[in-house]
Amino acid sequence: MEFRSLYPDELEAWLDHVMHVFSASRQYFSNHWHNDPWKDVQGIRVAVDDGKIVSTVRVFIRKMFFHGEPISVGGIGEVSTRPEYRKHGLATQLLKDSIQFMENRGIAISMLHGSQRIYSVEGWESVPRYYAKRTLLGRKQQAWHIRPAKFQDNNEVAQLASLYNTYSRKFNGTFVRDEITYWTDWVQTESPQAWIAERDGVIDGYVSVRRRDGELGVKEFAASEELFAENGAKVLFEVMLSDIIAQMDEEELEVAYPAPIADGFNAAKVESYGSTMYRVILPAAFPPKMRQELSDALPDLLHSQSEALKQDIRSHHIFWPTDGF
Repeated sequence: MEFRSLYPDELEAWLDHVMHVFSASRQYFSNHWHNDPWKDVQGIRVAVDDGKIVSTVRVFIRKMFFHGEPISVGGIGEVSTRPEYRKHGLATQLLKDSIQFMENRGIAISMLHGSQRIYSVEGWESVPRYYAKRTLLGRKQQAWHIRPAKFQDNNEVAQLASLYNTYSRKFNGTFVRDEITYWTDWVQTESPQAWIAERDGVIDGYVSVRRRDGELGVKEFAASEELFAENGAKVLFEVMLSDIIAQMDEEELEVAYPAPIADGFNAAKVESYGSTMYRVILPAAFPPKMRQELSDALPDLLHSQSEALKQDIRSHHIFWPTDGF
């Protein structure tokens, strides 16, 4: 058995592998490769038996906001082993290989979505994400013009990126999006139902949604500093969702969204939704003022926030589903 990084000419074989193991669309995995401006074939770790890829782990190279500062992160995804090769420790070995890869790249922290024991054994800690649920009525609004986002308009994308940067850095776990191609390729593909709130030619906020099983899920949200300062942008959030529901020709829909936003912890229903797992890779890669805090439990650090950004809410931990892998 050979453990190594993927060779560039093996990309199609690797796509065949993940599609087979997950029984999912090849296009999904292809999009996650070709739409990723930070992709690195060295981050795809594989176990190869007699020339055939039988197990793989991919490290998605990103940055995330942590107490208002960007830190480097390695996202663990596409962990997959062919059925006939399971229970032989291949995924465990590839996770160890991935940790070494991240150390060599100077990455501060690693994160993944899941809760399997294989990850906790290798040092990842589970941090819950909280979601609020409430029913909103469909109602056309007058304060803002609510319309679909135009990802082909460079000026509009620049406005969305600016709103995103100032809003998302108030939380922990949200990804930094400092490449415009990430917006025009990844975000547009993963969040095609993005809507903006415009007034007097200025975009005050936007929200991305996904409708599934009679529920409207919020994939991300951002609002201007002015509106956030008023009431956490609660009014804008509810106005936008009500208007979108009306444009969907619905009388009402249950809306699920991250509880730290828009006063969500005061919703009628608040529940944990899966978890994100984190593992410190290189403490020295954190900003100096944060290193002494790493002696605290990771969940506490991710739920709390720096004094400058503190919002006095139960948790500041968010991961936008748009960035999912």
